[in-house]
Amino acid sequence: MQWLYDVQHRLSITRREAMALLTVSALFWGGLLVQEAQERWAVPKRPPALYQTVKASGVPPSMTVRTAPRKVNVNTAPAAALERLPEIGPALARRIMRYRAEHNGFATVDELDAVSGIGPKTLATLRPLVVLRDSAAAR
Repeated sequence: MQWLYDVQHRLSITRREAMALLTVSALFWGGLLVQEAQERWAVPKRPPALYQTVKASGVPPSMTVRTAPRKVNVNTAPAAALERLPEIGPALARRIMRYRAEHNGFATVDELDAVSGIGPKTLATLRPLVVLRDSAAAR
């Protein structure tokens, strides 16, 4: 470890300080390697929840068609349909279903704000994705 001795004398530091410097630099470079590996082999993020990616047959994956999802009727949708909405998991889907059963459905989309776990931000995300009745029933 002649090189460590040379570094120690050039920087006028003790052997213990030289070992600490060596350890810190090894941790720094190791961290950079781990970060690079995570970025290189990371699982790609899924498309935004507001859109579903549909691949056309015979088209390379880089060329995809995006279509808007169908709106979900919050007054009749089962838990599985509610869970497909962004920011809605199994527990929140159950709370939505419990609220609509206790209050005979939702009169307005804004009433979703009364469900525990849905705040203004989540409501703003859900507003364009939900309806209160089927379009056929509205006619």
